[in-house]
Amino acid sequence: MDDPRPYNGTKMAATPANAELTRARILTAGLELFAARGFKGTTTRALASAAGCNIATLAWHFQDKRGAYEAVLDSMYEELLAWSPPEALPADPAGRVRALVLEIWTVMRARRDHVRLLQRHVLEEGRLPERVRERWTPVGLARAMELVAALDLPSPPEPLLLLDLNHLISRYVLSEAQDLRPFTGPGDPHAVVVAHLQDLCVALLLPGPARPS
Repeated sequence: MDDPRPYNGTKMAATPANAELTRARILTAGLELFAARGFKGTTTRALASAAGCNIATLAWHFQDKRGAYEAVLDSMYEELLAWSPPEALPADPAGRVRALVLEIWTVMRARRDHVRLLQRHVLEEGRLPERVRERWTPVGLARAMELVAALDLPSPPEPLLLLDLNHLISRYVLSEAQDLRPFTGPGDPHAVVVAHLQDLCVALLLPGPARPS
């Protein structure tokens, strides 16, 4: 059972600005803890302690741990889906695919906790909470269509193929260099993986004549 004793750190005056700072701290701590331990493995006490607040404050912002968890999912999706493809891309189709794969890899590597939380949620709970799914699925699909438009491919890819590639890149993003090295040989393992993903995406997304010879 969670310890109801209040956090004994330094307290801030209750102002709207401080309330927003506290909420942001809880979301940041929640992302890290939920990604590392999962929903069931993260206690309310641990979450409040990591955020530097007491359990009553956490409850005031989010009602309970489940509310905080769904708020973390919302915040995570908001940050991930704020990304848009770069405006300047190579003129040739294969170059565009390679540039976007590198861009997506870079964005996801910088947000590994986001990716880890999503994968952990799927393993532990399956589907997203209904409210989160209803809010973010249309936005995610719209972003995917923006990505397809930026690629300007000779023929539109199957949606399931895009999902396949997303899952593959997400899994590699979480791989540590030392775990990849036995499979990549000399050099930077992550650089080898990125080049492999670029080649794979070119092969799967472009018809034969559009591929570089």
